[in-house]
This record gives sequence, structure tokens and C-alpha cells, in this order.
Amino acid sequence: MNRSACSRFLVLLAVFALGVRTSFAGDAGKAPPPPELRKLEREVSLKLAHVRDEESYDSSVRAQLHEAHQLDMAAEKNLAAGDYDSARDNLVKANAILGRLGM
Repeated sequence: MNRSACSRFLVLLAVFALGVRTSFAGDAGKAPPPPELRKLEREVSLKLAHVRDEESYDSSVRAQLHEAHQLDMAAEKNLAAGDYDSARDNLVKANAILGRLGM
């Protein structure tokens, strides 16, 4: 990985970490998401960030990556709403897509 790509990755990671921290701290009345769910969210998000850096895929792969991204975004909304079961389902589906693509 060249220096520029490494720098972009670190910036993305820092922004992501800040977003996760504030999204989980926002609602004091809700129980926090389980640690394994937070780990899965980080894993999927990091895989998607890595894929975005690659940028060289054919249209069928891009369609699958788009689906994984949409599932990740839906999971973020579910987490913010406290719907951890739906968030887990969406993240598991996104992770499965990324796994089939070798991520």
C-alpha cells in the first residue's frame, strides 16, 4: 500500500471511529449494542472502506458491493434506532456478500 492510500485509510478509520463513538453514546436511555455487534459493524465497514480504495471491479461485482453498502447503511440506521436484531441481520448479509467476493 503506498503512502497516499495508507493516509486515506487512516483518515477513513478515524472518521469512522468518531462516528461510531458518537452514534453509540447518543441515547443514554438505550442499552448499548452488544460488543460482538459493534465488532461486526467495524469489520464490515473496514472491508467496505478497503474495497472503495481498490476501485477496479466489473459491473457485477460493483452491484454486489453496492448491495453490501446499502445493507451496511441500513444497519447503521438500525443501530441508531436501537433495533439491534435488524442491524445484526443486515451486517451478517453484508459480510456474507463481501466474503463471497473474497473480502
